[in-house]
Amino acid sequence: MPDFKGFLRARAAAFPGDRRGNIAMLFGLSLIPILGIVGFAVDYTVANRQKALLQGALDTAVLAGVQTVAVSPTQSTANAASAVNAFMAGNFKTKGTAPVIAVDTSVAGSVGATATLTLNNIFMKIAGIPTSKVVATSRASIGSGQKLELALVLDTTYSMTGAKLSTAQAAAANLVNTIYNMPNAANNVKIGLVPFNYYVNVGTGYAGASWLTSTATAHVTTSYAGYWTTPRVCTHPEVDGTRTCAGTNDGTPTSYSCGYVITPASGCSSGTPYYTAASSNTASYAWQGCVGTRGSAAAPLDISETVDSSNPAPALILNHAQNLYYDNCPTALQRLTDSSTTVVSEINSLTAAGETYIAPALMWGWRVLSPNAPFADGAAYGGNTTKTLVLMTDGFNTHSPNFANSDHDHEATDVDSSGANLTASSPDKLEANYQTLQTCKAIQARGVTIYAIAFEVTDPVIKGVLQQCATSVSYYYDAATAASLTQAFASIGAQLTKIRLTQ
Repeated sequence: MPDFKGFLRARAAAFPGDRRGNIAMLFGLSLIPILGIVGFAVDYTVANRQKALLQGALDTAVLAGVQTVAVSPTQSTANAASAVNAFMAGNFKTKGTAPVIAVDTSVAGSVGATATLTLNNIFMKIAGIPTSKVVATSRASIGSGQKLELALVLDTTYSMTGAKLSTAQAAAANLVNTIYNMPNAANNVKIGLVPFNYYVNVGTGYAGASWLTSTATAHVTTSYAGYWTTPRVCTHPEVDGTRTCAGTNDGTPTSYSCGYVITPASGCSSGTPYYTAASSNTASYAWQGCVGTRGSAAAPLDISETVDSSNPAPALILNHAQNLYYDNCPTALQRLTDSSTTVVSEINSLTAAGETYIAPALMWGWRVLSPNAPFADGAAYGGNTTKTLVLMTDGFNTHSPNFANSDHDHEATDVDSSGANLTASSPDKLEANYQTLQTCKAIQARGVTIYAIAFEVTDPVIKGVLQQCATSVSYYYDAATAASLTQAFASIGAQLTKIRLTQ
């Protein structure tokens, strides 16, 4: 029989030296720290991913916040905090608790924010660490130390009447506030304003200036010969009502009262003839501020910025040959100023009337920026001052220069019998577009940056002109709606102030 007792004694004696079962035991003991390391890595990876998302959202949020500071100087702290918090609430999503946002506007022209997010750990809570915190910080600033001169050249023609003009006024005013809210703007920023229709108004305060032709009031005497009249006497009125005619105003179909509807009346007879004595009448025409175009079609002088006594601008008062009285001037231009209140007030006072000719508006926008006569308000070319012109128009050239009389009385729009504008260009329209392009090229050659905004423009020809007028394709805006016009001005404001992340 087998010696079981001896076998058991032998195995018992060998057990202390046997190492074969230690591998499993050691693996079991080491599994705990391995799982801890893996779990920590998982939680850490989640935290890092959330931090990256948090940082990206906060960067965009402070950019939104600094825009409110730029546009609304008053109550900027409350506006910025509201904008940052609203953006974070709407754009940052997490399974944890919502981040705690602290907004700082203590630095002028700057918005900073800190976002603290608490995350629930999955594995690290086993080790007694139930949550982790991730923190993101960001700051956006409006450009500082930048010298800027800006001319706003705004269409105030009849087609801008109503909501279009009010939208443009609000958008332009926001641009002005954005720029003037840059740090040290009082020393670095100047803005001028040139409203236009088919004329520009330099302001009647310059009457008698050496750089204008005569602005003296024109007195015109008209003599009337004596004549006999035999009146028609009727038993009842012959006028049934007013007569309405169709036409266009600034390229827009319109209707207007053009006389009375006369119905032949019965019971009419000739009255007693009477004599009207010879007489004369003197009418006085004062200069309203309108200025015309110098030169000729072959040698136009108004692609040169300088206007002085040796080559004055035509002050338009009265054209005897055509019986034209130039009283349809837009609001007077505003020279460069460091006062945002002045510019915004002028923008808000704009009214809409008249036809469209863009070239002289660009010309006077350039003169507002120029260091040369007549105003000489601008800094010297080639320095550290950025010179920018923003042109906004809602239509095509409906008038062109009449070089013979220095005015813009030539109509540049072909109209069919229904009053609709034809797409075929007349010689006058070609002249107007040519002068507009030549003016833009001359301005660009001086280093002035041009932004061009087409507001609800449908004519493809003028769109092409405006695209070429802009310094580059990215500086041209085709604003088909009121909302896109507002966005265009805001985009320009962001570029001019160089709003950027600084932290």
